[in-house]
Amino acid sequence: MARSAKIVSTGAYIPPIVVTPEEYEKMYGVKVDPNFVERTNVRVKRIAPPGETPATMAAKAAQMAIENAGLDIKDIDYIILGTDTFEAIAPPTSPKVQYLLGGHKYEIPTLDIGASCAGSVYLLDVAQSFIRANEKYNNILVIGVYAMTRYLRNKFMWEWLFSDAAVAAVVSASEEPGYLATKLRADGSFWDYWGIYFGPTKNVGELIKENPDIIYLDLRKAYPPVNEMYWPKLIEAVMQEGRFTKDDITQILFTQVRLQTIQTVMKELGLPLEKTHWVMDKYGYTGNTSALLALHDALANGKVEKGKVVVFVQSGVGYQQGAIAFRWI
Repeated sequence: MARSAKIVSTGAYIPPIVVTPEEYEKMYGVKVDPNFVERTNVRVKRIAPPGETPATMAAKAAQMAIENAGLDIKDIDYIILGTDTFEAIAPPTSPKVQYLLGGHKYEIPTLDIGASCAGSVYLLDVAQSFIRANEKYNNILVIGVYAMTRYLRNKFMWEWLFSDAAVAAVVSASEEPGYLATKLRADGSFWDYWGIYFGPTKNVGELIKENPDIIYLDLRKAYPPVNEMYWPKLIEAVMQEGRFTKDDITQILFTQVRLQTIQTVMKELGLPLEKTHWVMDKYGYTGNTSALLALHDALANGKVEKGKVVVFVQSGVGYQQGAIAFRWI
């Protein structure tokens, strides 16, 4: 039987600081429109305490995932971390996470991936590809971390969306067919729409002097409805490639940015809302972590049926989109 890959565990770090819309207005003088809250379903903002960094948050989520898998750090063959809020421009964030986990004793290789808010899908696809292609990789730790609140000016209502969090999963080799299919796409013509555009296009001191706000998240142009346009197509593509039907699906887990979009896509697919799960009301928008974080929460709530298919669907600035499907075994 061909070598496959499966998700065996998850772990998460949720910051303890919780801010409501009313508290946000008192803190920054920015009123959050109740209609915006209803459309997005982002009802709280989670902020990491000053002592936490992307690496420390990632390590806490990773440790939980390792323990939930019944493993030890020495059992991990590779650590792959995805984020767009790295600990530093250089060095990579994943080696520090490896050290915090005690993985330096075993010289576990690490890799950083920047796939913006599509990160979980890309991480899972890289992990399953490594496992299926190379027998020396049996347990791969994937980690997503999002520390976007540190890049906000808190001057605009849209900044209410963003929270901090970390999530991790252990992806392991399997004789049973866990991994089923992936569909990825990107369109770089949207590269200049939304992001943190601080980079070495010229001397960084000159950049900051010219525009002190360049170090903050910047919404330059509004996106067209790319999620409504492409999420159904991505799901249909992995269904076709993975040879499963809507009846086989236990959960479709989306980027947790706008509940109305999730509801619209589920309706278009003809699937009940019981087959999806959302967490933005509890955790805020947590970027690249959000689909895996929804899985972590869905598992805790008994919503993932064994033997059925879990589909992850994500989008991120740049822009990048993707869907990946695993049978839960």
